[in-house]
Amino acid sequence: MDKSLNQMYKESGTTLSYKEWRRREDEKMASFSGALPTPKFGDTTSLDKAKEDMQKIGGYKTDISKKTTFGIPNSVIMIGAIIVVGAIAFKVYSKYKQK
Repeated sequence: MDKSLNQMYKESGTTLSYKEWRRREDEKMASFSGALPTPKFGDTTSLDKAKEDMQKIGGYKTDISKKTTFGIPNSVIMIGAIIVVGAIAFKVYSKYKQK
């Protein structure tokens, strides 16, 4: 049988007040389920700020950079393409010259 939140609070032996302990437990449960807790008392600003902070820590980017393709800088891709094309051209030229 499940324990009530009050029993869990008493058994935790924490120095936090019940309200702070409950908020912490709700945040822990939300992090496991992947969902944010529902706003209480109409306070959505703190949840929005927490969500933005989590995205910032996780490296989530909202802007799209035109300097990379698949995470590789475009200059590296261009240099690689030039080397490959040069190698193919050299191979074709050397076969043509042998004839």
